[in-house]
Amino acid sequence: MVRYMRTFGVLVLALSVTLAPVAPAFGQSPQQQGQNPPPNTGQTQGQPPTPPQPKKTSDQGEREYLHGNRAFPDLLGPYRPIHIAAPNFANTSLLQQMIKDGKLMISMQDAITLALENSIDIDVVRYNPWIADAQILSAESSNGTNLSFDPRLILNGGGGTSTSPVSNPFTTGVGSGISSFTSHNASGNITYNQGFETGTNLTITQNNSRLSNSATASSFNPQISSTMSVSVTQQLLNGFGILPNVRFIRIAQNTQKFQDLAFQQQVITTVTAVQNDYWQLVFAIQNIAVQQQSVDSAQTLVNADKKQVEIGTMAPLDVVTAEASLAAAQTALVNANTNKRQQELILLAAMTRDPIAATQLNFEVVPTDTTYIPDQVENMPLDQAVREALSNRPDYKQSIVNLKSDDITVRANRNALLPTLSVTGNYTWSSLAGVKINSGSVLPGQFVANLNNPIVGANGVPIPGEFTSSPVIAPPATPTTSTGLGDALDQIFTNQFPGYNAQFTFTVPILNRAAQGTSIQSILLQRQDQTKLQQQQNAIAVAIRNAQIQLEQSRAALASAIKAKDFQQTAYDDENKKLTLGASTVFAVTQQLALLSSAAGQEVLARVNLVIAKVNFDNVMGRTLQVNNITVADAHKPANPLLNRDTLIPGTHADGSIITDNPQE
Repeated sequence: MVRYMRTFGVLVLALSVTLAPVAPAFGQSPQQQGQNPPPNTGQTQGQPPTPPQPKKTSDQGEREYLHGNRAFPDLLGPYRPIHIAAPNFANTSLLQQMIKDGKLMISMQDAITLALENSIDIDVVRYNPWIADAQILSAESSNGTNLSFDPRLILNGGGGTSTSPVSNPFTTGVGSGISSFTSHNASGNITYNQGFETGTNLTITQNNSRLSNSATASSFNPQISSTMSVSVTQQLLNGFGILPNVRFIRIAQNTQKFQDLAFQQQVITTVTAVQNDYWQLVFAIQNIAVQQQSVDSAQTLVNADKKQVEIGTMAPLDVVTAEASLAAAQTALVNANTNKRQQELILLAAMTRDPIAATQLNFEVVPTDTTYIPDQVENMPLDQAVREALSNRPDYKQSIVNLKSDDITVRANRNALLPTLSVTGNYTWSSLAGVKINSGSVLPGQFVANLNNPIVGANGVPIPGEFTSSPVIAPPATPTTSTGLGDALDQIFTNQFPGYNAQFTFTVPILNRAAQGTSIQSILLQRQDQTKLQQQQNAIAVAIRNAQIQLEQSRAALASAIKAKDFQQTAYDDENKKLTLGASTVFAVTQQLALLSSAAGQEVLARVNLVIAKVNFDNVMGRTLQVNNITVADAHKPANPLLNRDTLIPGTHADGSIITDNPQE
């Protein structure tokens, strides 16, 4: 019993040593972005939409794309694909909830909310951070060449039987007259292999075999052997150190950061676009009011002229002039209505995944926010504005991330220029067990020579010392010593038969042109990206200055448009009074009416242009998320929350469905 317990303990110890090494973990802690304070609001005429404070969401945890299926508690998890839900192309219920009596009454914040919930552009870009997570998962498995960071356990075993002819009965040990013998073999081996980020490779091997045959000259039959070895290989030049071996992991992590920033940039692009679409619709609606007023004024003039024609105080030709003015005003009104319907479609397309869904047809989009005069923000020094923009803009940060990846590539390729020098150390343990045959014994059933019959010569007299060797079946063998696998493993772990060796391999690539070419390319790409970064900085500076000028000019244009409209209103009123007193003509009045209509339209357009100029200024300054109180969580998070109001602007659940405050969604 003690022997079997010892054998069991040795087996457990062998498996423990074989499976002991643990894979290195390459993790990344996601960083949450802080919330920004709401912007200042202008109060001169109207006021900008002021978003409420964002609402916090519960932590949904990280997507499993960064880690894959874990082995515990589900041991088969790593060998099954992760379920990824199909895309959801349905509009969120929030849109339908906002439709009342055939009208979609929305504020600017409502429009932003709907756009962030339903934007197909955001949905497309949302996958990129998740793909980057999966790329990190792949990169963490190896150094990209021949070193695997994922532990590998290799089990192999087998057995067989073979029958061999006897070529020499004395060396074989079967005796003369035997033409063949049978042998049996079985083996079971375990190998554990793992690489480490230092360029080290560890291999642990444990081999077991059993051999037996029907006749043998060896001391053990059957023979049980077991060997165990630990081999460590370390790169000392090419491939030495952490950077060359985790190069692709760090580049993949930078790619993840790049895609997070790209997601943030897409959010900014979407918000800017929907703001422009919203204010264009506001202009279209206000322009309809202007044109309707012109139609009403022209109609009033026509009616008054007809009365004067009836009483004979005006020529019929003057009525024709007034009617022509009315027709022109009506045409302008039709055009304004057409433009309004087109702007509705544009805004609706930006706020829906499916703009032609049955529930989204045949309703009117009614903006509830009016234009306002923003605070003066365009007078900051250019250098200060550029510094702020560079610290805010995701597209510029993407270029910085690219340069970091370039630096990793350059340093790794510099290491790859070196020759290869590897040192390997190996330590082995050997053992031998089985059925030991005592000296002079034969196996049961083995044929042996019978030397008792003398050989007779030609004269019939036995030849002295000569006997026949006719085979006979041997008697049972004498007792033998029997040991098993447990004894063999015991010999290994008590270090009875150790062995060790060391070696080095030095490889020098002559000319080394491949590595030189790769290194040169990486340095040139780095220099090119550095030049592109300066090009981008220059472009940002120009864009900021243009946005400042546009904002200044839009502010001045609005002041001029207000004065021009007031002047034309006074001129029209005066000309109309003159007509009533008979001191003017219908033609002069219609001219003033056309000028008033144009001036009123220009004022509406100038107000919208000023707000749009502020939107574009915020965009080039990287302030879009700040001023709209939007927080973009790490894009590889499952919730992907975009928050700007009491209603949660969602990302995606693990199954791909939209997260909102409505529990039924």
